[in-house]
Amino acid sequence: MKTYAMMVLGCKVNDYEATYVREKLNRSYQEVDFKEKADIYIIFTCCVTNTAESKTRKFLHDARRNNPDAYIVAVGCMSQIKGDSSDFDDADLLIGSDQKDKMIDLILNETKGSRVHEKISTEFEELFVESYPKKSRAFLKIQDGCNQFCSYCIIPYARGRQRCARHEDVLKQAEILARTNKEIVLTGIHTGRYDDGEYDLHHLLKDLVQIEDLHTIRISSIEMNEVTDEIIGLMKENNKIAHHLHVPVQALNDTILSKMNRPYTLEEYIERISFIHEQIPGISIGTDLIVGFPYETDEIFEEYLDALKKIRFAFVHVFPYARKKGTVADTFDHQIDNHKKKERVRQIIDLQQKLTKEHKKTFIGKTVKVLIERNDEDCSYGYSREYIYTKVPGIYPVGEIINVTIESAENEVIAYVAE
Repeated sequence: MKTYAMMVLGCKVNDYEATYVREKLNRSYQEVDFKEKADIYIIFTCCVTNTAESKTRKFLHDARRNNPDAYIVAVGCMSQIKGDSSDFDDADLLIGSDQKDKMIDLILNETKGSRVHEKISTEFEELFVESYPKKSRAFLKIQDGCNQFCSYCIIPYARGRQRCARHEDVLKQAEILARTNKEIVLTGIHTGRYDDGEYDLHHLLKDLVQIEDLHTIRISSIEMNEVTDEIIGLMKENNKIAHHLHVPVQALNDTILSKMNRPYTLEEYIERISFIHEQIPGISIGTDLIVGFPYETDEIFEEYLDALKKIRFAFVHVFPYARKKGTVADTFDHQIDNHKKKERVRQIIDLQQKLTKEHKKTFIGKTVKVLIERNDEDCSYGYSREYIYTKVPGIYPVGEIINVTIESAENEVIAYVAE
């Protein structure tokens, strides 16, 4: 039997699309580790950061070195943006951000030559995934593309304009996924903008919670102004929706937010996050934060630290700003040197580690539901619906949801099965 190896870089959408390809290829090929010699190598590329692009180039070279005669496929955002560059000299087939549904036939026939399409379709491409057999939770792609055009971001150019799956298809797929995965994560490039012309995200969630086999629904990421009162109300009344939101802020100063083309002020953001906390006590809210963006003075950075203390996120993903050719921000003056960016990232991480520990301690004595993801010799590990990573003494089946009472929250959160 022929073999294939796959490397997936970037976001949950890439993960979902790679799962679709894997599901189809496993009927004809055996998957091996990427480091091994394979007949076919598939790299799902990413261009959101320069590091991701560097990794893409590395894995393309690694694949050719592992097997000079291999058939190599590059898929996704970097293929779309830089498909005509020398970065892809090692690739036999390029698939950008469209027509991935044709990829399987192209791979099976080992078709060679560029297949990047400059014009990305405005229609949602249905890639139906039936199961996530090796993962405790399943991703479900409901949306693609982005219309926001934040000044630092290349993704609208790489993924195209926003488009959504039909709600009938989402519900059908969720019913099938729920047979093997008790938790589903709704994902997309701009998930909160879901709207198929009949259903918005709130209406979709209302129908999803009716699926009997589905125990937990999680939203991968959602903008502040898309967490509507209706969604908050549904989260309050139905415990199937995880009390966890990832709400990117990106900057903590109005000048920088405006330069980024973010559609809110810091005060509006703080007011909305405070309202969500008031409505859903105990909810975990995380965020993304870019540090070292042009025009970020020392005084503005101090405002970042003060705002973090005020908002008190459960967790923060912090990134140093990296210039990206093709974006508006790449043309800005007042670029900040890398040493200063690195130091500011360190200060954010140090502060947030303390805030995250304090957040976890608020759960001591509480009973939460945990989805078991892995085991070692004598313990089980998984995330609660509030996205608290928990260690549970004893061996429990991966993929099962158990009730536990949190006992301590120092370096790790330790909980015991509830009586």
